[in-house]
Amino acid sequence: KLCCVCLKQEHAIGLYTSGTVFQPQFYLEAAQMLKDGGLPVLNLIYFGLYQGEHGMCSYTYGMTAFGREEIEVLDSEADFQQIREFLFNVVYYCLDSGVELHDGETIGFTEDQKLRISRSEGAAVEGYSLKINL
Repeated sequence: KLCCVCLKQEHAIGLYTSGTVFQPQFYLEAAQMLKDGGLPVLNLIYFGLYQGEHGMCSYTYGMTAFGREEIEVLDSEADFQQIREFLFNVVYYCLDSGVELHDGETIGFTEDQKLRISRSEGAAVEGYSLKINL
């Protein structure tokens, strides 16, 4: 809420958080989730997207601030929008529900979806991360 008040100032040009600078309008729109009773994930976690050697990739930046490991999706055949939406849903689920993901577990958003989680050295993030095969 404090960041939103500051960003509403006439000369505010951005807010640096989660390793990036957010434009005031984007941050304020994402913060609207608070008023709607939700968690403003886009203000708390940065979602990186890039083209890997064998497919689309994505990673989180900011999960460690919540005592969690960063999450990566590597070399997926899904498009950027699908990966971003999937990773957003995983992060929202973990932070909102207090769920911690672990190596060897599976995750899915349908009864039939069982995506394996593995922990290894980060590809796009420092240290270790959890990888989800999407």
